[in-house]
Amino acid sequence: MDENTRWLADLLKDTGLQFPDPMIDALLRDAREEAFAEAKAILKERMVRSILGCSLEKLREGNGKEQTLQEIETAQDAELAEIDEKNSKEQTLQEIETLKRQIAENDRLLSEMKEAARGSPESGSPDPTLPAEKEVTSPQQREEQAFGYYVYGIMWSGDAQPVNGLPDEGIDPAYPVYVLPYRAIQAVVSKVSLSEFSQERIKANLNDVKWVEARVRTHEAVLEAAMSGCSLIPMRFCTIYQSESRVQEVLVEHYEDFITNLTRLVSKQEWAVKVFCDNENLARKAEEVSDKVKELKEEMAGKSSGAMYFLKKKVEQAIAEEAERMSDEVTQASHDRLAGHAEDARVTPLQSKQLTGRTEEMILNGAYLVSEGQMTVFRAELESLEKDYGDLGFSYELSGPWPPYNFVTIAFETSDECPEAPGND
Repeated sequence: MDENTRWLADLLKDTGLQFPDPMIDALLRDAREEAFAEAKAILKERMVRSILGCSLEKLREGNGKEQTLQEIETAQDAELAEIDEKNSKEQTLQEIETLKRQIAENDRLLSEMKEAARGSPESGSPDPTLPAEKEVTSPQQREEQAFGYYVYGIMWSGDAQPVNGLPDEGIDPAYPVYVLPYRAIQAVVSKVSLSEFSQERIKANLNDVKWVEARVRTHEAVLEAAMSGCSLIPMRFCTIYQSESRVQEVLVEHYEDFITNLTRLVSKQEWAVKVFCDNENLARKAEEVSDKVKELKEEMAGKSSGAMYFLKKKVEQAIAEEAERMSDEVTQASHDRLAGHAEDARVTPLQSKQLTGRTEEMILNGAYLVSEGQMTVFRAELESLEKDYGDLGFSYELSGPWPPYNFVTIAFETSDECPEAPGND
């Protein structure tokens, strides 16, 4: 290794990058080869220029040097012209390709605008600028694009359970409610305008409390009318499909599940029982019956003010614990006793005081599927619970019958316009 190479190797080591010696040798070898190649290219270019310069000088000294120079210049001009022509062709091709892409993009945008105009509810006729033979949708298809089919529920079809009293106006007041049959079942449906019930519009309208309240009331009213004397599987609010044929497909796909659930619901109704607790009243009762509270109060006699303070805190804690125990006991007993007279039972989420509008706290929100033959016994059990626990601060609220959201067991796919599947929270 010569002195310069050794100096370069030491310089690489000083960088702190921890190069091993074999790697340093390889780097120096590659760098040397590349340097020789670059130097060779530089020398070659200079030698070519020198040779051309000497040749031109000799040509000037010889006979006919002007002619020779002209020939050289002509050849050079021809070569330059050929290069310019080649560059011009490449530039022109690039410009043509750019124009093609712009034209294709404009055609795509124009096509989308025309399709949107055909499918828009505000559009009364197809775009007049398009030739008739290029129409891609029939009038019926364009109508189905502007409307959806809102499904309220599924019920039996046929004379055994006739549908009477369906509202003239559905959730979209412009369209009536009707039934769409398939074999032994039928769907209760009505048309809706997608200008109000498209997926985007529904998401926006859900922020409007008045809109939601009015539409939910209509939804429930249709279900109540349809289920009068009939078994019915309710669908979730805003279950919408793109066409009648799509609703038919759902009836076909889930036919056996619909039959199983409707059979299970025959002569049964869903009833809701909410149990509330007056916490102040319960705390007073807990204080009266708690042995621990009595012991703490006896211990307070003759104590100093400091000790009295801590004992009072213990008394309050003991009352709260006893009240909680009593509340849990009543909650479980109430649900078990009511469920004993029902075909099925569910515990659903509790509601806040703001939602119930009551000052008492809700401790149970139960749903019970009760057969018609057990309803009298069910009500009697509810009255018995009132007598047993009313003095402790517990009260009971019965409501129904409701569409049996909590007792339908079908795994639906999502609808076309609403992301939520049928069912109830």
